[in-house]
Amino acid sequence: MLPPMLPLSAVPITSQHDPVRPRPDIAPVVPVQESSTDSTIDLKNRDPDESALLLREQQRRKQEQERRRREADEDPEAHLAIPGDELNADNTVPVAPLMEDQPRQGLWVDIEI
Repeated sequence: MLPPMLPLSAVPITSQHDPVRPRPDIAPVVPVQESSTDSTIDLKNRDPDESALLLREQQRRKQEQERRRREADEDPEAHLAIPGDELNADNTVPVAPLMEDQPRQGLWVDIEI
Protein backbone atom coordinates (compact mmCIF):
# COMPACT_ATOMS: atom_id res chain seq x y z
CA MET A 1 0.00 0.00 0.00
CA LEU A 2 1.29 3.42 -0.94
CA PRO A 3 1.44 6.35 1.49
CA PRO A 4 -0.96 9.21 0.70
CA MET A 5 0.37 11.69 -1.81
CA LEU A 6 0.54 15.30 -0.61
CA PRO A 7 1.00 18.18 -2.99
CA LEU A 8 4.34 19.93 -2.74
CA SER A 9 2.64 23.25 -1.86
CA ALA A 10 1.11 21.75 1.29
CA VAL A 11 3.03 22.83 4.37
CA PRO A 12 2.67 20.73 7.49
CA ILE A 13 0.91 22.63 10.26
CA THR A 14 2.51 22.53 13.68
CA SER A 15 1.94 24.38 16.91
CA GLN A 16 4.70 26.79 15.93
CA HIS A 17 2.50 28.13 13.14
CA ASP A 18 -0.39 29.01 15.49
CA PRO A 19 -0.85 32.71 16.23
CA VAL A 20 0.34 33.92 19.61
CA ARG A 21 -2.55 34.46 21.98
CA PRO A 22 -2.39 37.47 24.28
CA ARG A 23 -2.48 36.71 27.97
CA PRO A 24 -5.79 37.64 29.62
CA ASP A 25 -5.80 40.58 31.97
CA ILE A 26 -6.57 38.74 35.19
CA ALA A 27 -5.62 40.36 38.43
CA PRO A 28 -3.25 38.30 40.56
CA VAL A 29 -4.72 36.48 43.51
CA VAL A 30 -4.30 38.46 46.70
CA PRO A 31 -4.01 36.94 50.17
CA VAL A 32 -7.15 36.75 52.29
CA GLN A 33 -7.79 39.95 54.17
CA GLU A 34 -9.16 39.89 57.67
CA SER A 35 -12.74 41.13 57.83
CA SER A 36 -14.59 42.83 60.63
CA THR A 37 -16.38 40.71 63.22
CA ASP A 38 -19.75 42.29 62.32
CA SER A 39 -19.90 40.40 59.03
CA THR A 40 -20.37 37.00 60.65
CA ILE A 41 -23.56 35.25 59.68
CA ASP A 42 -26.02 34.77 62.50
CA LEU A 43 -29.25 33.03 61.61
CA LYS A 44 -31.00 34.41 64.68
CA ASN A 45 -30.53 38.02 63.56
CA ARG A 46 -33.06 38.52 60.79
CA ASP A 47 -34.20 41.54 58.94
CA PRO A 48 -36.18 43.68 61.45
CA ASP A 49 -38.95 44.31 58.91
CA GLU A 50 -39.29 40.60 58.20
CA SER A 51 -39.41 39.69 61.89
CA ALA A 52 -42.06 42.38 62.48
CA LEU A 53 -44.17 40.97 59.64
CA LEU A 54 -43.82 37.43 61.01
CA LEU A 55 -44.81 38.60 64.48
CA ARG A 56 -47.84 40.44 63.09
CA GLU A 57 -48.89 37.35 61.12
CA GLN A 58 -48.59 35.13 64.22
CA GLN A 59 -50.62 37.59 66.29
CA ARG A 60 -53.29 37.76 63.58
CA ARG A 61 -53.53 33.94 63.47
CA LYS A 62 -53.83 33.72 67.26
CA GLN A 63 -56.52 36.41 67.33
CA GLU A 64 -58.42 34.61 64.55
CA GLN A 65 -58.27 31.31 66.46
CA GLU A 66 -59.43 33.00 69.68
CA ARG A 67 -62.29 34.70 67.82
CA ARG A 68 -63.37 31.36 66.32
CA ARG A 69 -63.25 29.69 69.75
CA ARG A 70 -65.33 32.46 71.34
CA GLU A 71 -67.92 32.30 68.55
CA ALA A 72 -68.02 28.50 68.77
CA ASP A 73 -68.52 28.66 72.55
CA GLU A 74 -71.41 31.12 72.15
CA ASP A 75 -73.27 29.14 69.47
CA PRO A 76 -71.83 25.65 68.90
CA GLU A 77 -74.49 24.67 66.33
CA ALA A 78 -73.64 27.56 63.99
CA HIS A 79 -69.92 26.85 64.07
CA LEU A 80 -69.59 23.16 63.36
CA ALA A 81 -66.28 22.15 61.85
CA ILE A 82 -66.36 22.04 58.06
CA PRO A 83 -63.88 19.60 56.49
CA GLY A 84 -60.94 21.50 55.08
CA ASP A 85 -61.31 24.55 57.33
CA GLU A 86 -58.99 23.36 60.08
CA LEU A 87 -55.22 23.70 59.77
CA ASN A 88 -52.72 20.96 60.48
CA ALA A 89 -50.27 21.07 63.39
CA ASP A 90 -47.89 23.57 61.79
CA ASN A 91 -50.72 25.85 60.51
CA THR A 92 -49.91 25.45 56.85
CA VAL A 93 -52.38 23.12 55.13
CA PRO A 94 -56.18 22.92 55.46
CA VAL A 95 -57.05 19.37 56.35
CA ALA A 96 -60.27 17.39 56.39
CA PRO A 97 -60.60 14.72 59.06
CA LEU A 98 -61.45 11.21 57.87
CA MET A 99 -65.18 10.63 58.28
CA GLU A 100 -66.54 7.31 59.49
CA ASP A 101 -68.15 4.96 56.94
CA GLN A 102 -67.02 7.07 53.99
CA PRO A 103 -64.96 5.61 51.13
CA ARG A 104 -61.40 6.84 50.84
CA GLN A 105 -60.63 9.25 48.05
CA GLY A 106 -57.62 8.84 45.79
CA LEU A 107 -55.60 5.85 44.74
CA TRP A 108 -53.51 3.38 46.70
CA VAL A 109 -49.91 3.39 45.52
CA ASP A 110 -47.49 0.56 46.24
CA ILE A 111 -43.92 1.79 46.67
CA GLU A 112 -41.00 -0.60 46.75
CA ILE A 113 -37.67 0.55 48.09
